[in-house]
Amino acid sequence: MALNYTSPQESQYSYILEGFDKEWNKVGAVTNAVYTNLDPGKYLFRLKAQSEDGSWHTPEKVMEVNVLPPLWKTPIAYFIYFYIVFFTLWYLRKRGIEKLKNEFELEKERTENERRIELEKLKIKFLTNLSHELKTPLTLVLNPVESLLVNEQSEKKIQTLNLINRNAKRLLNLVNQLLDFRRIEDNELKLHLSEGDVIEVAKDIFESFKYLSETKHIQLDFESATQSYYCAFDKDKIERILLNLLSNALKFTDPNGSVYFHVEIAADASGIKFIVGDTGSGFSKEMYEKIFDRFFQIPTNQSTLNQGSGIGLSITKEFVKLHGGNIEVESEEGMGSIFTVFLPLKETSSTFQQETFVPQQEEFSEEECTIDIQETTTEKFEKPAILLIDDSDDIRFYLKENLSDKYKIIEAADGKQGWQKALSAHPVLIVSDVNMPKMDGISLLQKIRNDNRTKHIPIILLTVLAEEKDQLNGLSLGANDYLVKPFSFNLLDVKIGNLLKTNQTFRETYSKHINVETPEVQIESQDEKFLLEVTRHIEENMLQTNLSVEEVSKMMNMSRSTFYIRILALTGETPVEYIRSMRLKKAAYLLEKSDLRIADISFEVGFSNTNYFARAFKTKYQMTPSEYIRLKRKTDILLEKTAI
Repeated sequence: MALNYTSPQESQYSYILEGFDKEWNKVGAVTNAVYTNLDPGKYLFRLKAQSEDGSWHTPEKVMEVNVLPPLWKTPIAYFIYFYIVFFTLWYLRKRGIEKLKNEFELEKERTENERRIELEKLKIKFLTNLSHELKTPLTLVLNPVESLLVNEQSEKKIQTLNLINRNAKRLLNLVNQLLDFRRIEDNELKLHLSEGDVIEVAKDIFESFKYLSETKHIQLDFESATQSYYCAFDKDKIERILLNLLSNALKFTDPNGSVYFHVEIAADASGIKFIVGDTGSGFSKEMYEKIFDRFFQIPTNQSTLNQGSGIGLSITKEFVKLHGGNIEVESEEGMGSIFTVFLPLKETSSTFQQETFVPQQEEFSEEECTIDIQETTTEKFEKPAILLIDDSDDIRFYLKENLSDKYKIIEAADGKQGWQKALSAHPVLIVSDVNMPKMDGISLLQKIRNDNRTKHIPIILLTVLAEEKDQLNGLSLGANDYLVKPFSFNLLDVKIGNLLKTNQTFRETYSKHINVETPEVQIESQDEKFLLEVTRHIEENMLQTNLSVEEVSKMMNMSRSTFYIRILALTGETPVEYIRSMRLKKAAYLLEKSDLRIADISFEVGFSNTNYFARAFKTKYQMTPSEYIRLKRKTDILLEKTAI
């Protein structure tokens, strides 16, 4: 819009961009306008020119300017942005909900698992407690039946008693299986190996099922590739493996069917195989693994009433694994099943006897026990007093009936009552249950062992707790022996006899080896320490002719009655007799080794009357002091001649 085309530089210009500039821009003769960073939108560009004479030319030049937005600021772009943001928020929200839902499901599953585990623990605890409760009545079934079998003459009654005995033992097997669950849960299941003939064990198990097979009209066959196979194995667990397999085979086999039990030696002599097959109902291949799960039961028809508890095969597999073996199964529905157990039991020498399975305590005869009892009888008691502590009236009644011929039986129904009777009755031995009201057996044991009046009394614990840690706990606290219910009465009888015999032997040995002139004796027990202390006090005061039991008991910081009971229990003599015995032993030593006169020796050992000393000496040694001197001197002369 030049006003002077010949001299355009003479023209003056002003412009404004409405919507961006706030005032006119006077740019002189500059003929272009430059704008940057304009926001997208519509603008109005106005331009006017001034002539040489200073007048503004009209009209103004007006131009509409439309600035387009960049691609990323277009409506489509914003729509895309909105969609992305919306989708992102929706996706995050969805993920958040899913996460919360998953967390809720996981929490629910975790809660359900905890509840299931807790219920399983409660179930196992209930079954364990029930099993413990069953052990006491089982003791009262098995022991009387075994006693009746020994004395019964009638063949018919013997068969009936054997039937009761077999089924009671099977019930015991089920009880033990329930208890094994707790051991498996606590990883306390261990092997207790002993050497023996595993074929003999297999035959015994097979024989125990003959009566059942005959009753159900099932053919039962046994076959072994060898007559004997001596090896180291856990007898109890092998028996349980075979019992479970044969029991299941007979259970699921219909009448007129057959069950076979084969024993084979591995081709490479690496172990032994037990094969149990049947013509029973069988099961599908899908169940091969499930049948070894806990509490799993094979679906059967309604006619099979006794389907079991679903724990036998589970425990069987655990026992097999414990031996380092494996168990395999082949089965077809309607055709029967075959279970094969392989155990890597290497054959050993057969020079040992089968009795290695029998606890050492059972190797003592009843005759020896009778002799022990007679030896422990004192003039004060016709029979040794035994304290029975058990909250079961039936257990106490049964033990009392069977022990009362040889012992004086004192009863207590709980630990608190047992403690009181231990103090008042002074028993020579205590047989106590562990689980009792008011005071349990372990607390009673600690109380007895921590009291000077009772710490010398032998204690046998009876309990349903078969775990090794429980036995170690009882023995470490001072129990002399530990029997698990159900126990054999004969075994208990032998253990009682052995403990009394051991105490009697201790008394005799200590009595023979107390050497008055050599007080230095190695102390091996609290009882020996006590007797050595008593001996020292007597020796130091032996010159006192009026040395009394009261004085010695005061020196020992004990009451006269407690001192009397302790000395009588440890030596078999009353304190007066024990003091006199110590005087006479020293007198015998002086008669043999010194040149003192008999009257002087009598005074030296605390006898004021020589005649009384002579009578007491003759009573103990069956000869007078003079005869004793002559005998010893004659013996010395003979020894000298022999030496020459």
